[in-house]
Amino acid sequence: MQKAVTYLNLSLVCFFISIGTCSAATWVKLNENSTSKLMIDKQSILERDKLKRAWVQIEYKTIQKNLESPDTQYNLSKLLWYFDCPAQKSAASQVFQYLNSELVHSAAINNIKDAKFIEPVPETDFDRAMRYVCTTNKSANVKSAAPTPAAPKAPPAETKTETNPSAKPADTESKPAEVKPIEKAPAKPTGKKPDDIKKPVTWSYEGKEGPENWSKLNSEFSTCSTGSTQSPIDVTESIDANLKPLKLLQKFPAKEILQSNHSIQLNFRDGNIVAIDSMTFKLKQVNFHTPSEHRIQGKSFPLEAQFLHTDTKGNTAIIAVMFKEGRANSALAKILKQLPQDGDKPVALKSRLLASEMMPNNQDYYRFSGSLTTPPCTEGIRWILVKTPMTASKEQIEALATKNNNRPLQAINARIIID
Repeated sequence: MQKAVTYLNLSLVCFFISIGTCSAATWVKLNENSTSKLMIDKQSILERDKLKRAWVQIEYKTIQKNLESPDTQYNLSKLLWYFDCPAQKSAASQVFQYLNSELVHSAAINNIKDAKFIEPVPETDFDRAMRYVCTTNKSANVKSAAPTPAAPKAPPAETKTETNPSAKPADTESKPAEVKPIEKAPAKPTGKKPDDIKKPVTWSYEGKEGPENWSKLNSEFSTCSTGSTQSPIDVTESIDANLKPLKLLQKFPAKEILQSNHSIQLNFRDGNIVAIDSMTFKLKQVNFHTPSEHRIQGKSFPLEAQFLHTDTKGNTAIIAVMFKEGRANSALAKILKQLPQDGDKPVALKSRLLASEMMPNNQDYYRFSGSLTTPPCTEGIRWILVKTPMTASKEQIEALATKNNNRPLQAINARIIID
């Protein structure tokens, strides 16, 4: 045991022996709130094979549970984290979890290329660490880093640290992958007969064109099966991050309604916005899914409304609100009264209907990174799942539930859900 500890001391203190230096860790505080303190070792920031890496430490102020082993509790995590700065994605190669300075869990991979790089949820600890590392220029001092040493079998020894509470990450925004909706290319003379012209891809929620086959219907739908942060999900575990209240402006009414083969949809006039991550997203439309696509603690709801917002750069944020059976909903009554029966043709709404009429007063929420729940299943979507459901009468729910239009639950994988 003594030999193992000695080995760890040497391996960590001389972590950068391959580049000719041997320096103690310099821990810098990036963020601290009521739930945790985020630290990063400045000396460990290196770049290799177009990836940056650094040791990150998260000190929790309440006991946490290991998601893979709920019986394992910890209040400190140390991670060797890799960052793909151009793609704004990250992955951990080594993880150590401690309970009161005692190592209780560790995990590692031998090759970082085998790791799944994912986009961190904005404003989480990993997002802050990525922004700090990706804006730290080490190229002047370091040309390349040596291969990552194998994960140790015992806890890394503490080194003498230097804390700089005033240090802050650079003021840059983490941008998710741009959402690119399928667009028809301008028609060009091809000499082909009308029957040879490519038609829009048909997809549905059942049969040969159902969710399990979406990726086979068109190459542009491949993310539906290959993506690592797909939606919807069942929210069963989350981290208390003391999220700020939603900032919504919802004073402009819906302008039209349509009933397509996929959902009932409301289109909104310009002017309704939500502010997320210092970015402004405009409300474009609301779609209804029966039963709900997402679940909370394993519970499904008979109806889910998804408020889709976009910004000027093509980023997308979706606010999801659940409905349970109960008192009749005045907003849904307006919708059902004017619901068109003629396919995809939108109909102008006569009654004034605001988005706020379909949202609860208590807007506490879960937040995570996900995807569109319909083809092309584009990832990089900011999801806001409101915890408190609205109510709708049994008759209203049955009137809206003319067909099942909910995609099956997707794997959470390495995503972090915060609330």
